[in-house]
Amino acid sequence: MAINLPAVPFQVSYPQLVDSVSVSRSGSRAMAFVEYADAYWTVQMRTVPLSAAQRLLVEAFKDACRGGLTTVTYTPQHMSVPRAYWGDAANTKLTNVGNLVSITGNSLVINSVDNGLVLAAGDLISLTTGSYNSLFRVQTGATAAANTITITVEPTVPSYITTGAVVTFKNPVANMRALPGSFSMPDDFNPVATFTLVEIPK
Repeated sequence: MAINLPAVPFQVSYPQLVDSVSVSRSGSRAMAFVEYADAYWTVQMRTVPLSAAQRLLVEAFKDACRGGLTTVTYTPQHMSVPRAYWGDAANTKLTNVGNLVSITGNSLVINSVDNGLVLAAGDLISLTTGSYNSLFRVQTGATAAANTITITVEPTVPSYITTGAVVTFKNPVANMRALPGSFSMPDDFNPVATFTLVEIPK
């Protein structure tokens, strides 16, 4: 069973995509680049200075993570809507989730969206198949027409996300786990808690 982040304010922190690429060298020259594992997301979480009550919420969350054994449903705290809708987060085009029609490389065809929906490079979306939630960053955006939009994304869509997946444009979600040993919260008045989340399939 997945849990949510604690209901406390967080400082600005953005998810970062980690590429698993090795480089073979001859002297100082790079000769070959090999991707040896799928790319994955990581995010360094930092709370604001916590009140005593907020500290208890974070401690309870840490316990519920069980050292990384429990999945955390993560939604980006400071990038929850596409850039075209900054200042207009209630726009109805965002509330209608899409349906993933096809995957060709990193190109996605999504239908069942509102005409005029705008996605641009850098926007975050998520794809959900069953209990699998994955986060993606738009590389080439578009404007929806005929209730369909075609975009390219990074990273490559994993095999557990299939056609028919639900596409979320507002408050995208990803399955994460707390990295064991990454929690830190000093015994101070109004402490700042930090921890690291890493993406997992489910």
